[in-house]
Amino acid sequence: MKLLMTIYKNVVTFNQRFGILLLFLSPMFKNYLTSAIRFISRNKAFTAINVLGLAIGMTACMLITQFVLHEFSYDDFHVKKDRIFRIQQDRYDKGELATRWASGCAGIGPDLKGNFPEVERYVRLMHSQPLLTHGDVFFKEEDVYYSSEDFFKMFSIKLISGVDSVVLKEPFKIVLSQSMAKKYFGNEDPIGKMIKSNGKTDYQVTGVFEDLPTNTHMKISALMSFESLKKLWNDPITSWQWDGFMTYIELNNRTNYKTFEAKLPAFIQKQAGEELKKYDAGMAFQLQAITDIHLDSDFMGEFKANGDRQSAYFLSIVAVLILVIAWINYVNLSTAKSIERAREVGVRKVMGSIRTQLVQQFLFESALLNTVAITIALILVVVLTPWFGELAGRNLNYLLFKQTTFWIWVGLLIVAGAVFSGLYPAFVLSGFKPVEVLKGRFKNSTQGIVFRKGMVVTQFVASICLIIGTFTVYQQIKFMRDQKLGINLEQTLVVNSPNIVDSTYQQKFAVFKEQINQFPEVEAVSASSSVPGRQPEWNAGGIRKISQGEDESKQYRVIMMDHDFIRSYGLEVVTGRAFSGEVANEDKSVLLNEAGIKQMGFAKPEDAINEQIFFWGDTFRIVGVLKNYHQESLKKAFEPLVFRYSKAPGGYYSIKFNTANVKESMAKFEEEWKQLFPGNPFISFFLDDYYNQQYQSDQQFGKVFGVFTALAIFIACLGLFGLSSLTAIQRTKEIGVRKVLGASVPGILGLMSKDYIILVLTSSAIATPLALWIMNSWLEDFATRINLSWWLVAIPSLFVMAIAMITVSLHTIKAARTNPVNSLRYE
Repeated sequence: MKLLMTIYKNVVTFNQRFGILLLFLSPMFKNYLTSAIRFISRNKAFTAINVLGLAIGMTACMLITQFVLHEFSYDDFHVKKDRIFRIQQDRYDKGELATRWASGCAGIGPDLKGNFPEVERYVRLMHSQPLLTHGDVFFKEEDVYYSSEDFFKMFSIKLISGVDSVVLKEPFKIVLSQSMAKKYFGNEDPIGKMIKSNGKTDYQVTGVFEDLPTNTHMKISALMSFESLKKLWNDPITSWQWDGFMTYIELNNRTNYKTFEAKLPAFIQKQAGEELKKYDAGMAFQLQAITDIHLDSDFMGEFKANGDRQSAYFLSIVAVLILVIAWINYVNLSTAKSIERAREVGVRKVMGSIRTQLVQQFLFESALLNTVAITIALILVVVLTPWFGELAGRNLNYLLFKQTTFWIWVGLLIVAGAVFSGLYPAFVLSGFKPVEVLKGRFKNSTQGIVFRKGMVVTQFVASICLIIGTFTVYQQIKFMRDQKLGINLEQTLVVNSPNIVDSTYQQKFAVFKEQINQFPEVEAVSASSSVPGRQPEWNAGGIRKISQGEDESKQYRVIMMDHDFIRSYGLEVVTGRAFSGEVANEDKSVLLNEAGIKQMGFAKPEDAINEQIFFWGDTFRIVGVLKNYHQESLKKAFEPLVFRYSKAPGGYYSIKFNTANVKESMAKFEEEWKQLFPGNPFISFFLDDYYNQQYQSDQQFGKVFGVFTALAIFIACLGLFGLSSLTAIQRTKEIGVRKVLGASVPGILGLMSKDYIILVLTSSAIATPLALWIMNSWLEDFATRINLSWWLVAIPSLFVMAIAMITVSLHTIKAARTNPVNSLRYE
């Protein structure tokens, strides 16, 4: 209050000194401001609650808006964003959708450019994970891609050094991100210097580009020229049966992408129809607008985990609900105060105030409170943005404040808030009849009571929906993390296999395995091309029984493993046997999981044993069947898997422990590693943490949802506080009469609580089907999901009812304990 008075006095002094007649310092304005400040100073608790509710609502709304704007801003910085599309590929097997790729076949890019004038250019990317070295500096890099030459012409990624048309034109050239250049070369100019890949191939640095912004679906730290890949493989890389290539096209500005997309099926038939027909296979391409990829794409081969449009929309709804609840609170609290201000209005009307002036007065008060609230909210947003960004898993970087439109919306928010939350109280207060008010006959209209109760029902519906949503998200994530995966991830350290190897690699791995196994804390060591929590990178088509024709072949994921992998991870052999290091020609043996056996057409697992299958141009014998296990998140169904044997497969080494003191042993392992695999970094991670990263986005969504649900409930309680305060004031005399006639405090409490119980039950009846429908749609994305039990609905309703009763009881018990003599003298 002192702050407001100080501001007002300074503005008046400024006007008096400089003689500036400001519009807002007209006599009417000064009268409104004086009245508002007097009212606020006399009702500090009321004002604090009102401003607090508005400020919290606005803070929550702006924080969520920052997150949503960030989600919708991905790849918006590209100058040609309206013309850049990624080719997303679907593969079909006998008419059924088999795989959905973010990447696609090798030949689609150059063939589209060569056959359609609508395509101005294309860019192909191929993922690589090389060990890069410069002098004695070496790192295993995860985000390196081979790229065709037009990358910097298509995408708005700034080259700090180098020319966009030549940096990737020739073989064995590399362009580094700014941070990677500093990592290898420090403050030296890297242009013209050499970097070695996997200890074999030298690449010349031809450019440095700015680190990619956080709001892009790409994750790239270096680009090697695609011509290098052609030279290394001695292949033009144009096959339509070779997948794994990310392809982008840039259409000319006269082309409608939907019209162009409609031409692709005929083009597929022309280019690959005959070959696809042999295998009874199919292929389809969709054009993904680059600005839609982050929110709408979750396919094989993505750069990184993307966001989710549905989650962004859910949070947008939460933001609006919280803001509306905050405004509803203002209405309820203002009307709750209306009885106390009724005489003020009556006196003003008797003194000559007209209704228009009174409406302006109360709207001005509303605007003032909204302005103070939004100022507090802006301060809170500045303070809380880093915390909220960490909670949401995004670097928000005060995105909201950098947009001009945001400040326009702030102004509109003040105006809208003042009008929306102040209009009804203003008309209610200005409509009091002075004669009735001054005679003490004033009472609220039936319509007003119904309106306020309707707003409370709205608040409770929103609160119950949010609580049900929070419970559902939490239970689903807990359900996935607690489920038996069919595989043992506990006490497992995974080490990336070496990149730089020679002809002695198999022998060196055997020595490493033997030496690590000698440590008493180690139970087992195994090697595999993939580990749980990671999608197997090998996707093999054309796999079939020898007795089947080519048209009956299907696609499977393939994992290479040694003979200790099954024992190490506790996989269950349903029938047959596991791999053995003692069996001759074991590399001609394969195992399948139950999903693989079913897809291959065997009636039961036992029927598959000793059957021969064909893939990769060779024949293999099925020696065993593994029970289905969750190679990836429970969001996905069991995939058909084929397991091949290798004594020393590249990819990952898994070390199983029988002690919790793993970190103490890691230094010993690293010493053994350096002796056997010099020049290769020792890169390790704990498998349970790695596996649970698949649920990270859902966990973050659940945390955000939970935090703002709690805020919504808190704000709703403030609104209920206002309504219960109004009821207690209105029924003070009634309570006094009832006490004189012998009513007890519990009896009065039950009478006063009845209306609120009805409101909560009504809210629950409305919220339950709405929340169930919303959460069922969210759960559809999960292959393994919870059932929405009755308690997920009952507990939120009971929780809200308990909060309502506690809030109402604070006023009712106080009124019921008041001396009946004082109650009967009220008014």
